Amino acid sequence: MTRQEIPFFNFTFPASEILAAGANEKDCEREVFPCPITKEHDEGDRRISPLYLELQHNNRDEYIIWSWDLQCAIHENILQAFAREGFTGYRVQPATVRFGDGYESHDYFDFRVVGWAGVAKEESGMHIVDSCPACHWSWYSPNEDYRNIIDWEQWTGEDFFVVWPLRGFTLCTERVANWLKEQKVKSCRLLKEFAILEESPALSKQKTFGGRLSSFFPEDLAIKYGRPLGLE
Repeated sequence: MTRQEIPFFNFTFPASEILAAGANEKDCEREVFPCPITKEHDEGDRRISPLYLELQHNNRDEYIIWSWDLQCAIHENILQAFAREGFTGYRVQPATVRFGDGYESHDYFDFRVVGWAGVAKEESGMHIVDSCPACHWSWYSPNEDYRNIIDWEQWTGEDFFVVWPLRGFTLCTERVANWLKEQKVKSCRLLKEFAILEESPALSKQKTFGGRLSSFFPEDLAIKYGRPLGLE
């Protein structure tokens, strides 16, 4: 099988909005990357404090928790299974999930996707239309061909991955999707490729913020993948 033939899925939040968590921003620490020449924009920012998600429900069997801004916490039982299956392309850090009755669980971990599929292909219609000469602040034009986004030669071969600048799309290989379906794992949806762009014309017509890769990736990988592309 060539890389051009790899089937993949969008691993994302469940359809039920009642399951969505709110992130505790009151005690959240963030690192901001300011522009050196203007206060009108910055290169981005990143959370540096542990993930803390607050739920309205008390469903202890929801092992994958998503926030409204697509932060994701996964229960240690699922992560142990991921390790046994040999799934790659993610890192985890401690997280706290607070259920509606006030119970705080420390059995969940902040799930961060670190697999890389490079920058969206020009053939997709996505390219920089506005940028800053002094920092990484940038905007990409809307996608025009969701079937032609990924250049598989840039893919690192990991099971979970993202393509820049569509970092809001957590992508996974078919073997991950099949396992999640077979195990009937709750609290997530698996959409074929970028189907949500086809289903949501308004979403597909939106410009996408680029910014600084280290706002979203660990520093070492931002340097590894971003520096050659000027995205670090």
